[in-house]
Amino acid sequence: MTDRSERVLAVDIGGTKIAFAEVAGAKLENRRQIPTPRSGGDALVEAIAAEVRGARPSRLAVATTGIVSDGGTLTALNPRTLPIENGYPLASRLQASIGVRPLVVNDAQAAAWGEYAFGAGQGSRNFMFVTVSTGIGGGLVLAGRLQSGQAGLAGHVGHMSVSGADAPCGCGRRGCLETVASGTAIAARFGERVGRTVTAKDVFAEAAAGNAEAEVMLEDAAAALAETFANLVAATDLDRIALGGGVGLASGVLDRVLRHADSLPAAFRRQIVQARAGADAGLIGVADLAMKKNFII
Repeated sequence: MTDRSERVLAVDIGGTKIAFAEVAGAKLENRRQIPTPRSGGDALVEAIAAEVRGARPSRLAVATTGIVSDGGTLTALNPRTLPIENGYPLASRLQASIGVRPLVVNDAQAAAWGEYAFGAGQGSRNFMFVTVSTGIGGGLVLAGRLQSGQAGLAGHVGHMSVSGADAPCGCGRRGCLETVASGTAIAARFGERVGRTVTAKDVFAEAAAGNAEAEVMLEDAAAALAETFANLVAATDLDRIALGGGVGLASGVLDRVLRHADSLPAAFRRQIVQARAGADAGLIGVADLAMKKNFII
C-alpha cells in the first residue's frame, strides 16, 4: 500500500454495523467491522474510539447514516435506522475521545463520491448515486463537487414524494419513495397482501416463481424509482445515475427501472447504470474527500 501519510482511517456507520479500514485511493487495508450500538451517541463514540485509538490516525474520516450538518453534527432522519440524539456533536465528541478532528459526511453522499471518483460515475459531470436497501439514500455530484447543502440534506431522495403513495414514513412525512421502493417497504407491502411476515428476498423469490402479487410490488418500486430519477433530471440536469444497494443491485431491478424510465418523455431520460464501487464505496469516498479540499458544498 502507499506511505502512511497518504492513508486515511475511514469509518462507515450503518444502522447495524460499523466498518473500519485504512484507505489509499480505492485500496483498503485492515478492514473490519463491529455491531452498531443502539443506545445513543456516546455509546457510538466509545465503540469507534475503542477500535481507532490504537491506530493513532493522522487523518480520520467518518461516513454515517443520518443528516450531517455544521461540520459534524449528526441527526437521524429516520430514528428507526440509527437511534441517536438529535443534533449530536459527533465530530467534536470523536475529537475529544481520539485526539483527531474527523471529517464527517453522510454515508450515501460519501458513497456517491466513491462512485464518482472510482466507480460508475467516472467521466460524468452531473452525477447521482442512489442506494436502495433497507432504506433509500443518495448523493449528488454537480460540476465535480459533492453537494451537502445548508443542512446536510442534499441527495436524500428516499424522502421525495412519489405519485399514488400515502403510507407514513419514519421521517414524519407520507408517501415518500422509501415507503414504496425500499427493501423494508417491498416486504411490508407484500406481507400485508399475503398475511404473513416476509423479507424483500422472499418477495423477489416469489416474483421469480410467478407470484402476481410479488410482481406488482417490484413493478411499483421500479416505477417509483424511475419517476424519482426523472424528477431529479428535471431539477439538476443529471447526465448519469448509478443504482446500488442490496435491493438496487438485485437481479432484474435495473431492467425494470429502465423499462419504466423509457416510457417517460425523452427530455427526462438519462443514463441509468449499476453502481460499481461495491459495498465499501462509503469508506473509499469519505477517505478520498478527507484528502481533498473544497470538494463539498
